[in-house]
Amino acid sequence: MFKPVTIAEQLLFNTVRIQVQTRDGASRVGTGFFFDFPINANKSVSAVITNKHLIADAHTGKFELHEAETVNGKPQPAGKFFTVTLSVFPNYWIAHPGTNIDLCALPLQVLTAEAQKQGKAIYAVRLDQRQIPSFEALEALSAVEDVLMIGYPTGLWDEVNNLPIVRRGITATHPGVDFCGKSMGVIDAACFPGSSGSPVVLVNESIYNTKTGAKLGNRAVLLGVLFAGPRMTAEGEIAIADIPGNNAEPAVRESVMINLGYYVKAREILFLGEHVVRVLRARGAL
Repeated sequence: MFKPVTIAEQLLFNTVRIQVQTRDGASRVGTGFFFDFPINANKSVSAVITNKHLIADAHTGKFELHEAETVNGKPQPAGKFFTVTLSVFPNYWIAHPGTNIDLCALPLQVLTAEAQKQGKAIYAVRLDQRQIPSFEALEALSAVEDVLMIGYPTGLWDEVNNLPIVRRGITATHPGVDFCGKSMGVIDAACFPGSSGSPVVLVNESIYNTKTGAKLGNRAVLLGVLFAGPRMTAEGEIAIADIPGNNAEPAVRESVMINLGYYVKAREILFLGEHVVRVLRARGAL
């Protein structure tokens, strides 16, 4: 397995494929990604973030994880993979306190404990608050920025190497504006079931343009988390719908995505993190 060096390569190890089975036996696939929530200046708690609607009505959840090995004192992907399966799946997740914010988090210690039972260690690249832009940083961006969306559209993945699919798109609304007055934005990208929970990241390597001119350097800006998108019915009517986990069973669809996706603004991840810390402290887990 290659050693992730560039920002784009590191993002390949930031996501995890989540396969959910509901109580009625249906199966669907979605995306989660690893994030460190700050506790204080010197401490953080790691978690997997995805959408609330992905885990709703779930009975079991299965994670496909990279195994870590230590090389020169540092963790590296071993090129080996293993599965962790959790029963009573929703009980492990902590939901964003906002009823209209489609985010939830699973403390990574849950997966770490299950991995240790198998004699494994998890390799994952985690994002953190440094990638979340301030209001001022968002306003400094252009209306049209290139973005990457990393995940598992229609459940598709590189199952031999346990790697996600990377989609490229652009911002369809200005990142510094809340679309329709809500904590969300819009991207122009091919969004399919299975992409639910995908991080939407502005990535520039080597050089990038700003309002004041070109700059040298790298940057990774987490704009948010994909959760929904507009669909067009057979009659041409436009309606908003969650981007569901991919259903493993074939089905007849009466509406189609129109290559736009709605993402929850990244600032909501920080609010989710504050809630996660409160919950874990109340449980005596911190």
